[in-house]
Formats: sequence, C-alpha cells, structure tokens
Amino acid sequence: AAAATARRGAALRARRPLMQKEDGVRAGLVTEVPFEVRFSIGNVISVSGFVLLAYSLGSFLLKNGQSDLVQTLGFVYAIPALVGGLALKYAELPPVPLTQPGSSAAEMEALRESKGTKIQKKILSDATRFTYGDAHMEEPLRALKLAPKGQGVPVLQSLSESRTPAGGYALSMVFYAPNTPYRVWKDRMAGSDGGRIARFFGDGKKSLRAWVRLVSVKERTVELTIATLEEGEEDTALELLKDGSFAPILTAAAEEEAAEAAAKAAASP
Repeated sequence: AAAATARRGAALRARRPLMQKEDGVRAGLVTEVPFEVRFSIGNVISVSGFVLLAYSLGSFLLKNGQSDLVQTLGFVYAIPALVGGLALKYAELPPVPLTQPGSSAAEMEALRESKGTKIQKKILSDATRFTYGDAHMEEPLRALKLAPKGQGVPVLQSLSESRTPAGGYALSMVFYAPNTPYRVWKDRMAGSDGGRIARFFGDGKKSLRAWVRLVSVKERTVELTIATLEEGEEDTALELLKDGSFAPILTAAAEEEAAEAAAKAAASP
C-alpha cells in the first residue's frame, strides 16, 4: 500500500507543472484553435455576397423583370452572405504588426525555430493572424488578472523579436492599457515567486524570463517581454528602465519601505 501511495504521489508531481495554478493562473495557458486563418474571411464572404447580389440584380433588370432559377438562388444566398460577411468584418481583428529591429526576418525566424519555446511561437502565430470575437491574447491576460473586472483587456498593438545578449530569443509585446495601471503590471510580476509571468508562459518550468517596460505614460502603453532563459541567467522578474538598465521588481509595500528607509537615511545627520 505504501508503494502504491508513493507511485501515485510521484505521478501527481510529474503532472503538476502542466496543471500548476497560482492564484487562479494556469501555467502555459494559450488559446488553441483548430486551424489558423491568414486571410480575411469577412472580406471573402462579403465580397462574394456583393458580387452575387449585383449579378442577380443586374440580370433581373436586363431581362425586364424576368427571373430564372439562378437569379432566384442568387438573391436567396447573396443577401445572407453579404450580411454575414459584414458581421464578420465588424468582429474581425487584423494581424498585429511584427518587427525585427536590428536583424533580418530570416535571422529571427532561424533564432525562433532554434531557441523559441512552443508558447512563444504560439503567441506570435495567434497574434499575426486574423482573429474573430476575442481580442488578441485575451484569455492569458485575464488569467494573469491584467484586466479589471468589467473592463476590457489591454490591447496588443505590436510585436517585436530580438536576440538577447546571452544569445536567447526574446518576444516583446506592446499593449495599450488604459484600464490597467503600470503598478498592476509590476505587481503581477513581483513577489516572493519572482518569475510568475515567466513561468505562466513557460509551461510552469524555468524556461523563460520576463521583464516589463513603461513605454509611454501619456499613451498608456506598456511593453512586456518574454525571453528564453539561457545558462547563467535567473528568471527573476525585472523592469527595463529608461536608461536601458534593468532593476528587480519590488512589490508596492517593498517599494514604500525602501523609499522610507532612503528618506530616513537622507534626513539623518
């Protein structure tokens, strides 16, 4: 019985990284889709419906109001197709622009294939295709509690790929976040577990590291980067400062304590 219990415990521990939960966050959560669409379905259906409707209507007028089976079927199918296509177009989100600053697309593709994780590749693939209904990365952002209750999630505006100083692959995402203060982004990365977001996108394993950067206060944009964890690197969550340096992310309480300590030190003779 003891041996059976030990085996069950080992099996549960082996499965735990894939089902790990941290405050309602499941590691490696990325929306699965049955197939990917690299063209606008809304455009195809609405244009097809318009062409069919125009043909049917033109043929009907040219024949002085005489209709045949083709024209009748054209009217029957053209209007629903046109309306449905326009509805899809209304719910359509175009692909997010992708850049590779300082490198060619071929170089970044090779680095992505050799170094990038499955989750990084899936994020890039999902964000660079047409999406209908949900916003880009809506499910992960909600799971990470980066969207206030009753408010929309941050809007993914752009992606960029780069090579880290250690030779790793980095994927940076710029979000328009009018409802999510920068402090919330830092709090979701700070704490005793340090690399919460990195582990979330890393299947619960220490395969990624993450850092955040405040792009613009006025435009309310934030950049989140997830990079492969190379030998000798730590998965501690970092903030990329304006001068290009990195600083460990502290909780709001820890920052207040540090500020008070600095103020006392400055006030002491």
